[in-house]
Amino acid sequence: MGLIQLRIMHSSIYRLAASTAATAAIGLSATPGVAAVYQALCTGGSECTVTLANGQIGTPGLVIKKDQVLSWSQGGSGSKTDVGMGVAGVVLFGIPGLIGFAAKKHDYTFSINYVDEAGNIQATAVGFKNNVPANQFMMEMMGMTGLSLGEVNKDLQGRIDQIKAESAEKARIASLDCARALKTYSCSWNDYVAANPAVQLWANKYPSMVPAEKARLRAID
Repeated sequence: MGLIQLRIMHSSIYRLAASTAATAAIGLSATPGVAAVYQALCTGGSECTVTLANGQIGTPGLVIKKDQVLSWSQGGSGSKTDVGMGVAGVVLFGIPGLIGFAAKKHDYTFSINYVDEAGNIQATAVGFKNNVPANQFMMEMMGMTGLSLGEVNKDLQGRIDQIKAESAEKARIASLDCARALKTYSCSWNDYVAANPAVQLWANKYPSMVPAEKARLRAID
């Protein structure tokens, strides 16, 4: 086989592997009940344990649900080609392709942008010193989040304002000075009564006692 033909063949194989890498990653990482545990470098460069399991990314003091991930990317001095070729190796040769892919010593840093419960965009980082765990982490992230490198979760992005509004409303209700029974109803007596038929019957039977009960519960209406 000529040199030109060999180069064309290799190029075709790589393009095929790259185009199916995401699908393969999802299949390989979707085994229920199996956790992927990594010894990595977390934000600030400290050594840490990172776990991907049950639709969550766990790092010391932080748990990110997959639905909270806005986007993720790979940077650092490590070549993105190293990671891409590792994923391609898995597609072509299975898990042995990943294990057998020569480890390259670089810095591989994955930045994860996520939306917290208050609707604020936060970021954390997970780093590796060689491409073998970086390859696997990349695959696991694609499989768990359904997002490719640099892809933005459009649905989550469109709900940020709603999440902020809901968080603010929860904080407002929590700050109100009413009895626990009314907290679920934003301290509203009317909403409380409407949701509880037994209370409605009592209020209709003893209307003269309602003002005292509203005062006792510290209702706002």
